[in-house]
Amino acid sequence: MKRTEIIAVGSELLLGEISNTNARYLSEQLSKYGLSVLYHVVVGDNFDRLRETFEQAKRRSELVIVTGGLGPTNDDITKQVLADLLGRPLVRDEASLDTIRRFVASRGRAMNDGDAKQADVLSGAEVLHNPAGLAPGMWVEDETTWLLLPGVPREMTAIVEATFPSKFSGATIVSESLRFYEIGESALDEAVSDLMDGVNPTVAPYAESGEARLRVSAKAETEDAAREMIDRVKRDILSRVGAYYFGSDEDTLAAHLIRELRRRHATLSIAESLTGGQVQAMLTAVPGASEVFLGGVVTYSDKLKNRFLGVSLATIESQSVVSKQVALEMIQGLVDQTNSDYGLSFTGEAGPVSNSGRPVGTVFIGVKTPSGMEVIERVYPHQQRNVIQARAAKDGLWALWQRMKKRRINVRKNLV
Repeated sequence: MKRTEIIAVGSELLLGEISNTNARYLSEQLSKYGLSVLYHVVVGDNFDRLRETFEQAKRRSELVIVTGGLGPTNDDITKQVLADLLGRPLVRDEASLDTIRRFVASRGRAMNDGDAKQADVLSGAEVLHNPAGLAPGMWVEDETTWLLLPGVPREMTAIVEATFPSKFSGATIVSESLRFYEIGESALDEAVSDLMDGVNPTVAPYAESGEARLRVSAKAETEDAAREMIDRVKRDILSRVGAYYFGSDEDTLAAHLIRELRRRHATLSIAESLTGGQVQAMLTAVPGASEVFLGGVVTYSDKLKNRFLGVSLATIESQSVVSKQVALEMIQGLVDQTNSDYGLSFTGEAGPVSNSGRPVGTVFIGVKTPSGMEVIERVYPHQQRNVIQARAAKDGLWALWQRMKKRRINVRKNLV
């Protein structure tokens, strides 16, 4: 397996003006051919720093993929730096030059030096046609193999799709991320600790706000064989912590809930204060949500809670707006208005200072099912405002889904 490195060139990446999506895409594509990326590097448009980065890559990697710096401007210096490092002069590729010349003519203007510069390639390089742009890619065989690609994602992707199948062969690596909720990373690790010692497939934990993940990766000669290996490990994992599992890869709690509502031909409505519309945004991001999600309201002020949801101003005065009773009246008023089968309401104190007298992080979630209504209290101490809102939104979706499925979480006590 070749030691592989990805270098993204561009000062705009270091400034945070754009995200380095190319590196993620390339790593995903390389994994399909059994190539593991050992380094991701970002470097600006500076000759000395770029050469230093290339020298380091040459020492430690067998395959180096470079994106960016092949364009027409003065700061596009990737080719010049690598040509200097490898002692290979730049030569003008006539086929690329002809493509550029025809493109410029179609725009009704004269070709300038910057346009023509894009046709310059390293001597001895295999020129890779760019079907989505002007600057060609290059495959350079040396002590280290270099693949130079444009930085524009659509151009980079087009060359990769045309090049990788013919350049790489051998084992395939397939991965699946199993997503869990309401189980901490440490508890999940403990439940599957013996599986993390495996070499093939491998099991690795990841954590994010309110969720935990296990990434299962397998290497085999074919994708089907790798997936069979993953499925065996997945069945073992779910036999232990399946009560917390809700989906894989890019699946979401909202998508999981929408699927269950569709299966039941049931409807849902949402009333939000604390979360400010986030829950409804999560739901409507799911294709097909309109079949089951009736809609909702965002009532941030006391006046609108009273006007649109019928929340008593006397209740707010006596209990505070962040209270079990207000959450209950919000869900009752919502269901009266929408007649939905299921519903959620959210009120809480997101901070950074308390306006209700409740500690920052206090949240009340109203839940309505055909069996009745209840209010769940959650506390997220010492968390930032956006984290409190996101956790509350996910907790509400998870709580509703649990009640829909009428599941009991039966696991070893020390995992809770």
